[in-house]
Amino acid sequence: MQKGFSLLELLVVLAIMGMLSAALIPNLAGAQTRAREAAVRTLLYNVQAEVEGYYLDNNFYPAGEALPLAQLSGIMAVQPYRNPFTGRDYLAGDTAGRIIYSLNAGLGEYTLTAYKKDGATVLLELTNG
Repeated sequence: MQKGFSLLELLVVLAIMGMLSAALIPNLAGAQTRAREAAVRTLLYNVQAEVEGYYLDNNFYPAGEALPLAQLSGIMAVQPYRNPFTGRDYLAGDTAGRIIYSLNAGLGEYTLTAYKKDGATVLLELTNG
């Protein structure tokens, strides 16, 4: 009796591994982007809490139209937020994972909008209205 595997058995195992990897790799490739988008969503809720805290302290919302998160952080005097896509503090020119704040002063309503990695597709929009 011979010990070891035959060539046919090895080919079958390789074929099975190939099929499994072909099915799993596309799903795993987008996992990192989905995780970063989830982090942007969480950050958006934290920013909303900060804006509401600013309102409670000052009786008005921060003024601004289409403000990037970097500028909003400066106005509210809070620690800069980290961009999940770049791993650095948000900059005004960031496109991936950007967050924009706009206030309609006449109505006293603000909108916070978060964007996906491409910087154009809306991920989530929050408002107090």
